[in-house]
Amino acid sequence: MLAFNTREDVEVDEAARTELLRASSEAGHGVRVRQMGDADLERILELRSVVRWSADPRAFDLLRGVRDVRWAVAEAPGGALVGMVGAVPLGDIGILCHLAVHDEHRGSGLGARLSSWAVAYLRSRGARTVRLDSTRRAERLYRTLGFGEGTPRTVYQTREPRRLRVPGRADGHRVETLAFGDLPEVYGVDRWSYGADRSHLIFATLRLHPGLGLVARDSSGRISGYLIRSTSDRTTRIGPFLAADPGVARLLLARALDATGGAPAQATVTGPAGSQAHVLFEEFGFVGHTDRLRMELGETPGPAYPVGLTHYGTTPYLAT
Repeated sequence: MLAFNTREDVEVDEAARTELLRASSEAGHGVRVRQMGDADLERILELRSVVRWSADPRAFDLLRGVRDVRWAVAEAPGGALVGMVGAVPLGDIGILCHLAVHDEHRGSGLGARLSSWAVAYLRSRGARTVRLDSTRRAERLYRTLGFGEGTPRTVYQTREPRRLRVPGRADGHRVETLAFGDLPEVYGVDRWSYGADRSHLIFATLRLHPGLGLVARDSSGRISGYLIRSTSDRTTRIGPFLAADPGVARLLLARALDATGGAPAQATVTGPAGSQAHVLFEEFGFVGHTDRLRMELGETPGPAYPVGLTHYGTTPYLAT
């Protein structure tokens, strides 16, 4: 099927190209910053292994299939890729992700150039808030670009999840396998709760992991929560995961863990210690460690409406 660029797309691409030219001219040491092409895929894998990238092994492949996501790479004079960054526009919120800089080029300003390109592209797509998850090592870099401290991100893991006796229903809520026909309502509920449009990301996750979504409904049939799990390296990853209250969240998580057959599981929670999400995963035998810091640039986003579902787990595919 042929795709035709709209005037808006042309203007957005031009804005990205302008920032690429500026970043390239400022990169220094002969390093050229440019938009990623298909021919770069093999070398991106090499870069990833060198910088010990911690994202899910299939995260990059998933995000490449999401509409409007863009990537920039930094190329050394000899042709080696020494840096990259991704930019995921979700409407009012944009995600800067997968920033990687080769050790030999740290401190040269390359990380700032790549990050600036991602911010410029996300702004051109209408993002009022740019969000990222930073390592402690990169925190200072992002602060120089204007990012402010948000909340800690905790990764919960367990080798043998605690199998709690949770009934199939609770207070009229029931859990079912997420079907294709549920997606429009899931997209609406998620946007209502998250404050931005993650529909393309949700669809890409389900396309990569078909049949691994769950949805909870109340007695009237309305969605009261959903959970998507994915598998990689024999580990089940939980997220995105939203629920109306702890009881619904418990139903969803118990059903998801039952389906794993006791395999190792992992979930990512962004929020202060002691929140409902932390309590839930600890109840199921997960052990957490804080690995990154959520940072934001621009307006402080909120849910699209005053009342929405609570986030219990974020998608693992946006890890830097």
